[in-house]
Amino acid sequence: MSESLVVKDFKTLKVWQKANSLEQEIGELVKGFPSYEQYRLTDQLIRASRSIGANIAEGNTQLFIKRELFHANSALGSAGECRNHLLTAYQNGYIHKEQYDALDEKLIEIIKMLYGYIKRLKLEIGNDSDFSDSK
Repeated sequence: MSESLVVKDFKTLKVWQKANSLEQEIGELVKGFPSYEQYRLTDQLIRASRSIGANIAEGNTQLFIKRELFHANSALGSAGECRNHLLTAYQNGYIHKEQYDALDEKLIEIIKMLYGYIKRLKLEIGNDSDFSDSK
């Protein structure tokens, strides 16, 4: 008996694609940060931006929707952390207002997409209430 096995590919998700693009942009941006920030803000910003896409990928590869939902929520938290670190970079003069505004806008778009993704996952498990605890 032959079964067709379908492997979900996180790379097809628009939200992952946007998160990956943002991660690449931030990787280039931090090259201009002062060297004394290498193990502080630079490292935190890189980790937060990488965590968005990584959590989307990890969740999308899970077999259980509740686990996928957990990781999508973690990606949402990482996007908020990334916004905070970008604000710190702007406030400390490491990036210009235009850079900050453009990246913050991209993060807001990713956050909105994650809200939609989470809502869709919640519908799949029969929990259609918005942003309630789904344990």
